Amino acid sequence: MFSWDDIGVFLALYRERTTGRAANARGVSQPTIVRRIAALENDLGLALFERSPTGLMPTDAAHGLYASAQRIERSVCEFTAEVDGLTGAEVNLIRLTFLDHFEQLLIPVLRDFRSRWPRVQTQLLASDHIYDLARGEADIGVRGRDRPTSDELIVRQLPPSGWTIYASAHSSAEERPRAPADVAGHPIALVGGVPATLPVYLWLEEFASSGPPPARCNNYRAIKSLVASGSVLSALPCTIGDGDSDLVRCFPPLEEWDVPIYLIGRRAILRRPPARDLFDSIAAHFDRHPELLMGVR
Repeated sequence: MFSWDDIGVFLALYRERTTGRAANARGVSQPTIVRRIAALENDLGLALFERSPTGLMPTDAAHGLYASAQRIERSVCEFTAEVDGLTGAEVNLIRLTFLDHFEQLLIPVLRDFRSRWPRVQTQLLASDHIYDLARGEADIGVRGRDRPTSDELIVRQLPPSGWTIYASAHSSAEERPRAPADVAGHPIALVGGVPATLPVYLWLEEFASSGPPPARCNNYRAIKSLVASGSVLSALPCTIGDGDSDLVRCFPPLEEWDVPIYLIGRRAILRRPPARDLFDSIAAHFDRHPELLMGVR
């Protein structure tokens, strides 16, 4: 009969779609993933995945089982947390995820936390990858845009992220727009993917149809480099633009371009004092210094 580990392998393959990535997610070897999923399919009498040029594709049976497998996963996480609470087990590792330009903002918090909890290791997951806290991929996260609604999470709203238009600091004041209406006619850069739907980029997109063809970038780092070179103007969060000596604001951040920011914690992990202390410390830090996220206005 199958076990929880088999269901964990199924979930990893369903989410990652290759045996290599699933092996990394589970912390096991690739042959182990292949062997365990074959054994699970044999036990169930169902084909769960089909091979394709792009990886493993879930079958209709896999789609049908996914929601139930997720519920089992969450129950296991809750059960483990309850056992830790009853046995007095200490949290000695807290996984903190945030966008990769937030790490400098958190240094004072992490320094003070380490002085209070020297035995607790903080693993920083700074990446554009969205870790799923509800299913236990991380413990505490700082996220933008959409407020999570899962019962497994505790959510606190932080000050919003401020955005404005930046130019090269090496350009003259006469070359820069002084108000939003002045941006028309300047070469601009836009970002692709999900960030393209942020209010400021939707606003910039309006200029793309009437001005020079925009440069298209796949991340904020590429946009920052183009702006610093003096070839384009573009929008960046104040958390990136204000700290770069090669960039200069064209005008102050506008409230209509603000992006909501949320602090998220796994409810089970926040029952433990070190994790709750870190969560509350991050919230208090940004409450005391909203300009870190919003930019000085």
